Amino acid sequence: MPDNQQHDAFSINYPNLASELITEVELFNPANIEKHIKTYALWDTGATISSIAPGILKKLDLIPIDSIMIEGVNSIERCDQVLVHVGLPDDIFVFNIKPAVCIFSPIDLEFIIGMDIIKSGDFMIANGKGKTLFSFAIPPLPMKINLVDQLDSINKKHKV
Repeated sequence: MPDNQQHDAFSINYPNLASELITEVELFNPANIEKHIKTYALWDTGATISSIAPGILKKLDLIPIDSIMIEGVNSIERCDQVLVHVGLPDDIFVFNIKPAVCIFSPIDLEFIIGMDIIKSGDFMIANGKGKTLFSFAIPPLPMKINLVDQLDSINKKHKV
């Protein structure tokens, strides 16, 4: 069955092996898209939902619309949630995300991209030749890339 859906993707080449994946993002107030801010986001596969720093609420005039219990490494707390649109690299947009409002460490971090966004697409990291390549496609591609299949193909070519 052909896939007629429009797909978007970006890739980031890091100059060395990355210990964290950070990309520039743009956050928008859905009620007033004139209110937006560029910042950096950490991609965190261990975060169930995305999170936003409290200072961004004032900058974007966001108001809490819900709350959620967030379980961290050493605590459980109730956090407000707000509604935002997220602009990813290469003008890829994810609409109506409900991040939890959290205080981050390091303090200058303003947004964490969690699995609520990551699971909406295909997320890949490659670490060949001492450099990290991070790519993300949304929506997920119709074909699945399986590293085991890729390895089997490479190993068959190298058998003596």
